Amino acid sequence: MTAEAPRSAVPWRELLPTALIPNVLHGSGQGAAAPVTLLAALSLTDSSAVAAVVAAMLTVGQLLLALPAGWLVQRFGERPTMLGSTAVTGLGGLAAYRAASLWALMAGAMLIGSGVAVFTMARHTWVTVAVPAEVRGRSLSALAGATRLGLFTGPLLASVLIRLTGEVRGGFLVVVAASGLLAVIVARAPFAGGGAGERDEGARPSVLSVVRRRRDVLLTLGLTLSVVSTMRSARRVLVPLVGAAVGLDEATVTLVVGLAAGLDFSLFHIGGVVTDRWGRLAVAVPALVVFGVAHLGLAVASRLPAGLWWFLACTTLMAVANGWSGGVVATVGSDLADPRSPAVFLGSWRLTTELGPSAAPFLIAALVGTLSLPAACVALALLAGTAAAALPPQARRHLPNVRR
Repeated sequence: MTAEAPRSAVPWRELLPTALIPNVLHGSGQGAAAPVTLLAALSLTDSSAVAAVVAAMLTVGQLLLALPAGWLVQRFGERPTMLGSTAVTGLGGLAAYRAASLWALMAGAMLIGSGVAVFTMARHTWVTVAVPAEVRGRSLSALAGATRLGLFTGPLLASVLIRLTGEVRGGFLVVVAASGLLAVIVARAPFAGGGAGERDEGARPSVLSVVRRRRDVLLTLGLTLSVVSTMRSARRVLVPLVGAAVGLDEATVTLVVGLAAGLDFSLFHIGGVVTDRWGRLAVAVPALVVFGVAHLGLAVASRLPAGLWWFLACTTLMAVANGWSGGVVATVGSDLADPRSPAVFLGSWRLTTELGPSAAPFLIAALVGTLSLPAACVALALLAGTAAAALPPQARRHLPNVRR
């Protein structure tokens, strides 16, 4: 059902120092870490499957900290939680840069992922409370857009540092530098309205009680929407692997990832407007369909005479779907959260929606190791199609009419 046009304005002045600028820096670190972790692992092993497992530690770290992140934000507030998580991310980037073995690289990647989980939770909680529901889609899409800008610049900076240092691990220095700048900005940014800890004094449900009470929506709508995030996670693994399969070198693959992130960034506002005016399904379902088609294209890219151009076309399609759907998972989480105490539910929502992204690299590794890289691409295409069909009835069940 078509929603009425929102009347509230997006509070850009409040979002800029507390969320948008931090998200650009945070995204730069993430954008550098994703391809560099995989390529650094490939430099230490000849197995694509093992490299995919190492890259999976970025999302595993996010999964492990999803529920604790909600508690940390509720207990300490947004600013202290952001600062602590930024320190962890920077430490992880330094550890990965100095890693001389797969185990050390995995530990660094897991630290980066853990810091990402906690930082993202603090930012999401603040926006859920501070932004009117009528412009929630545009606000969270703007945050996703800021992250996309960082994801665009991160790989480009990593590509430069790889060439300057002469080794692929030099790309992790982007994570270290971005974390240092981020800490300075967050320390000075004004968080109007008090922290989460202050807001929640009268209503602090436990993590487990929220999971038990909201398990129905988490296990249905949450798991289905997690496929959108799964496509993003799989894209970070499959695009470098398919790029290598069609004959691109490490620096060029990193450059392609960065250019695709630039296309992501260009679409975030359109996706946010559609989310607010026509509902969440108008964004999520088309994105899943495009992701499915693009994965099918990647499955045949390495076997075609024009495989390089086919690879670039499919990477572009994925970037379109990724940019268009940038804020939809977070927006639905905010729609469902209790405004009196959103952090704990958002922690359980993030845990649920990160299950797919965390499992995807392991699924890819298993399929690549036992079958082939094209088989992994086909499996993800089928998953995207299934989620696109299942999402509308679940949204009708759990979301208010105006927000579907």
